[in-house]
Amino acid sequence: MPIHEFKCQSCDYEFELLIMNKEEMEAVRCPKCQSPECNKLMSATNYQMSGGSSASGTTASTGDGPNITQHSCDTGSCTSFNLPGHKE
Repeated sequence: MPIHEFKCQSCDYEFELLIMNKEEMEAVRCPKCQSPECNKLMSATNYQMSGGSSASGTTASTGDGPNITQHSCDTGSCTSFNLPGHKE
């Protein structure tokens, strides 16, 4: 479902709305103060991988599931994964 997160610039209220088309996106108002000054927030994805991941520097495969690779990088630990059916 196209649920979007917003933050009101007038009162700092954060809220979610189900937006089905472009016209609804343009008409967003804060439910608390009714201000039209709302910014769309970057939402976290909600994707669950089955099987977990493997040790650092290796790749784990869970049949038809995603291939998960963990490795060290300059900022700590990085993880990348390839989703089934996704073509690069």
